[in-house]
Amino acid sequence: MSLLVLAAPLASALQLGSSMIGSSSRAGAVTMIDKSKVIKDKPVWVSMVSASEVKPGTITSGFQYGIEVAIVCDDKGQLSGFSNKMPPTGQPTTFATIEGKKLVEPVTLTEYDIKSGKQLGTWCPSPIGRLIIGRITTPQDLQPYKVRKQGANIQALINVNAKAQFEQKYWRGILDSQGKVDGGYY
Repeated sequence: MSLLVLAAPLASALQLGSSMIGSSSRAGAVTMIDKSKVIKDKPVWVSMVSASEVKPGTITSGFQYGIEVAIVCDDKGQLSGFSNKMPPTGQPTTFATIEGKKLVEPVTLTEYDIKSGKQLGTWCPSPIGRLIIGRITTPQDLQPYKVRKQGANIQALINVNAKAQFEQKYWRGILDSQGKVDGGYY
């Protein structure tokens, strides 16, 4: 009999909780983002590094608006810009080596075109690349950015709203992830 007495409050709590979870009044109670107000791309030329830092045959990086751009200066002084995160391992592009008209990723030795970022040759040709990484990943290109020399700076054309766009898809409000309020996550 004492077990039944202890179980009764638990059963009523479960019934109360299940009716609250299933109620539609809770799902629509909190709405912080208006779906009609989508943040648009806003490409802007942004100064990333001083031109004096960029020497022929080097890779330098700059960070602005939550985006890190690697500025590649080939042996002839031509500039290219890429994300400072190389596939497939996520190594910084600044760790890559410049070999003629190619960038070589340091771990897997995957080669990329220095102008376009397109993957060249064999995907993950190093021993560790062939045995492990190349089997679990698919070939990918580097993400390119337009870069230019403007005065004493090197600028990159970046989307200054990228961080806000990412956060809009994920966050609804303070300490709340998308779908937590309306059950869309589950």
